[in-house]
Amino acid sequence: MTKKNPEDIAICLNCYKIKFKPRNKPDSEQLSLSQVFGTENIFDIYNGFVKTIDTRSVFTNKAQNRVLYLSKTMQASPSNNIVAGTVMKGHNGPETAIDELIGGEVTTVGKVSSEQFHCHPYFFLLYANKNEPKEIIFIAQSYKQYGYKEVFEEAFREFVNQNSSQSLTIQFNTLSIASLFEKFIEDGKIYKLRFVKHSLSKTVESLLYGDEPGKEDRYEMELSVKSKRGFFGVKKAIRYNDASFIEHVQLEGFEFEEAYADVVVGGRKRILNITKPSEFCAAYDITHEVHVDTKTKLPNFSEVFEQAVGILKNDLIPYI
Repeated sequence: MTKKNPEDIAICLNCYKIKFKPRNKPDSEQLSLSQVFGTENIFDIYNGFVKTIDTRSVFTNKAQNRVLYLSKTMQASPSNNIVAGTVMKGHNGPETAIDELIGGEVTTVGKVSSEQFHCHPYFFLLYANKNEPKEIIFIAQSYKQYGYKEVFEEAFREFVNQNSSQSLTIQFNTLSIASLFEKFIEDGKIYKLRFVKHSLSKTVESLLYGDEPGKEDRYEMELSVKSKRGFFGVKKAIRYNDASFIEHVQLEGFEFEEAYADVVVGGRKRILNITKPSEFCAAYDITHEVHVDTKTKLPNFSEVFEQAVGILKNDLIPYI
């Protein structure tokens, strides 16, 4: 086991709220878990859900190109209303060869047919607040740019709709908490400000050396300002519901479109969009907090679980 190399792997925990309401009704008519499931105990809800994604009844999405099934339950505690574990998400496609490099030469050692699935494990955590059991907190792990939230969402919607006599709208919303954003600003150290322009200025087009950028090219320019002490004045000016501070910032010779603050909170780095602070979402890069197996390249899921529970208890529960 070794500490993970951020150039090789990136592991994030992304936080969502699962909410329920009658179809075609306003958000103000949100239903409680008891009204939807007949119980507010996440353990009981989970027991029903896993029957649709266990190895005997693997969930397959409508396009028939994704599968999801339970790999392991790591914790299912009725006392604290937390359920956590790992799921396997698989995808299929054209037939591929499994090649191995032996002595510098390629040897085909197997094949994956178009009817077989490449499967990868991901961590999940579900939590319901017993004091206000109106929604489920869902923490989903992603790996680099890959995740399983979409197929999990489809599986969960199908489970709810098959087991409810009501016509429901089930919302998976990115968790955004104003008080959490302001906590990061108040408790953290803003050590870098980054200003981003989503195109090239005329003065730097010579860098292309005659290249003709195609439609797929998306050039960006970035100006960054770093401070070892931290930006105390900026810290006082940033607010979750007010972006006027950054709207008045002018950088001579550089017209930016977005600005970001790199903040260290409790040893963790967070990147906050200060031009659109209300779009802040609770997503955590735990790259440096877990070990990765050098052979399998998979994270230690017990450590991922510890990180998720810490985030839930310290950052989410006090503010939701």
